[in-house]
Amino acid sequence: MKGFGNVFLCHRTNNVSKCGQFLSGLLHDCKSNIERMTERIPESNYDQLHHFISESPWDCFAVMDLVSEKVYDTLSTKNTSISSEMISIGLVLDESGWEKAGNKSVGVARQYIGQVGKIANGQVGVFASLCDGQQVGLLQGRLYLPKGWVNDKDRCHKAGIPLTEQIYRTKPELAIEILKTLPSTINYDWVGGDCIYGNSLLLRQYLYDNNQPFVVDVGEELGVYLTKPQLYVPAKKQGKGATPTNYVCDEKPIQLKNLIKQIPDEQWEEIAHRKGTKGYLLRKSVILDIHIWKPERKDNIESVQLIISTEVDGSEVKYSLCYSPEGKMPLKTALYRQMQRYWIERAFQNVKEQLGLHQYQVRSWKAWHHHIALSLMALHFILQIQRDSKEDIPLISVADIKLIFAKKLQNNLNSDEGLIKAIMVRHIKRKQDIDRHFKVPK
Repeated sequence: MKGFGNVFLCHRTNNVSKCGQFLSGLLHDCKSNIERMTERIPESNYDQLHHFISESPWDCFAVMDLVSEKVYDTLSTKNTSISSEMISIGLVLDESGWEKAGNKSVGVARQYIGQVGKIANGQVGVFASLCDGQQVGLLQGRLYLPKGWVNDKDRCHKAGIPLTEQIYRTKPELAIEILKTLPSTINYDWVGGDCIYGNSLLLRQYLYDNNQPFVVDVGEELGVYLTKPQLYVPAKKQGKGATPTNYVCDEKPIQLKNLIKQIPDEQWEEIAHRKGTKGYLLRKSVILDIHIWKPERKDNIESVQLIISTEVDGSEVKYSLCYSPEGKMPLKTALYRQMQRYWIERAFQNVKEQLGLHQYQVRSWKAWHHHIALSLMALHFILQIQRDSKEDIPLISVADIKLIFAKKLQNNLNSDEGLIKAIMVRHIKRKQDIDRHFKVPK
């Protein structure tokens, strides 16, 4: 809790104790919802903790900013067990979704949910992480609101969505918002992201404008030119008709899925990109200079590098655009950065499986962001323990640390009195639910 006290001070009420109770609940061996937490946490109260998450006016984004600074401080501190060289830090963007029943929870809609790998009813957030090639921390999270939500003002009002947020933003636009609002003390060497972000010219242009190196994935359908296309405005044809003003190009772009077939075998290099549990992980890789242009861009030609990599057997093809304002990006550097999305996937796995990122039972805009902010705070707490323990316990995992806290934290259920009280409260709530929904026919 060090350094977080002021952000939980609201109208002379200091909510630090409630924050501590909630974080303890995330570290307990139970689902990460308030009902289960208060069964276990000494001196906790369901109504008070529910108010802390759903109604209290503490600033979730101020908490995330502090978490971001602490994650940066943790990862930018030289760790002798990792490398004696300067650590390269990447900021990786990604979305994460989870299923939610009903239609009342803020942002819930039928949309692609990565957790189940298909379109389902659920919520999706856009997240930013920092990674150093060995460890990762989540910095920020923003809820994605589908168009069906922002077009329904009554629904937005009931969910407590601020008026300033009741506008449609794509996931890349949310990512740009995160990049713009990150504390200025956080420095990173490059930006990464999957196809949702790499396919966005808006996001790429933002990174170009800020001279920010990036390695972002793109889809196999992207059309590119291997030589800079020669653009021209065609002459006006004889007779009637408007004078042409749009640029055209005689060359045809080639889709990436066809380009890969034309690359000679000798041009590919086999490179190790990360240590695995059974040795170094290898990828076959190649990097090319390419150009991207579409008629709607007028005369704006995007000249950038493309890295293509596959497993050694040719499976699992990845395409990524690479940019560095300092010049060409070396193949080994590009491959390393391309494969760092592994770490944010690990972060999502840990924060869901061990801290219950998706297990809340709240519906409002404020409650969603409060829960996310505290989950990121708890994840950093564990990251710092891992970092501090790396030399003495190099293999300590998030699951290990969660197990230790789950067994060592005080737990009301360890006493007969607490256990009986919890069961009785469950029965009362169950009876209330039955009475509310069940009506005896006349």
